[in-house]
Amino acid sequence: MAKYIAKRLLQFIPVFFGVTVLVFFLMRLAPGDAARLKLNDRGMELSAENLSAVRSELNLHRPIWIQYGRWLGDALKGELGRSIFSGEPVKQELVRRFSKTLYLTLPVMLLVLILALPLGILAARFQGKCWDHLTRITAIAGMSIPSFCLALVFILVFSVTLRWLPSFGSESAAHFIMPTLVLTLASAAHYTRFIRSSLLEELSKEYVRAGRARGIKTGTLILSHGLRNALIPIVTSFGMNFALLLGGQAVVEKVFSWPGMGSCLIDAVLNRDYPLVQGCVLLYAFLFSILNLVTDILCMILKTGNRK
Repeated sequence: MAKYIAKRLLQFIPVFFGVTVLVFFLMRLAPGDAARLKLNDRGMELSAENLSAVRSELNLHRPIWIQYGRWLGDALKGELGRSIFSGEPVKQELVRRFSKTLYLTLPVMLLVLILALPLGILAARFQGKCWDHLTRITAIAGMSIPSFCLALVFILVFSVTLRWLPSFGSESAAHFIMPTLVLTLASAAHYTRFIRSSLLEELSKEYVRAGRARGIKTGTLILSHGLRNALIPIVTSFGMNFALLLGGQAVVEKVFSWPGMGSCLIDAVLNRDYPLVQGCVLLYAFLFSILNLVTDILCMILKTGNRK
């Protein structure tokens, strides 16, 4: 196990290097000029002198490969620079934004697990019956409604009409109720269907039919054998969804003005805030790599347990 983990960690090195090259050079090739946007933000005249001064201030006047080498050297030391527009250190901005996203993501994943696991098991247990049809219709409806549409409906009902919950911001616990529910409903609908499909695939296998022939009840087969074997694809998908949520659900965060990672990246791209975009993408790469590794280790443990 230790050898496998060390090998996977070594594989992160070319991944991170490739990510730095792509994000750095693609951002410079994108339309727009950070210096011009900075001048507009300051309300200054777009003259050649002012543009030259701002480019020198932002270290954009040097050749691009020199900019990359300097940034990469600083990044290896843990220094990601300062945001072009806020002037705040990128590390500090990422910590603040990531904490908001984590505060939103952990309850979502817990609620998804609480809702989707029993619903998916019951749908597989009563395949083709009323409960199964009801669960499938509800899940399909939840997957079909776009998150931003559901978010707007929640705001209209709970903020505008009933005035129960605030529609934007993150100042109190009440602010995270609606974004949490929106993200939970979308993810729970997907995982209910996924768990049902995974269990039904296991229940169609030979060892389950043999167990039924020996008189073992279907419920016992599902919980003792089928679910354990079906956990491998479920854990894999769950881990990747967790990484996506930690990366920030940009649309939902923008609708609710939640200052998380998704809205941070959108604002940084629109403002051509190169250091902040690069910091966000590096953090995403790190999160996906680590969670992918953890997921693979869990799957290996489950496979070993199933063989026993």
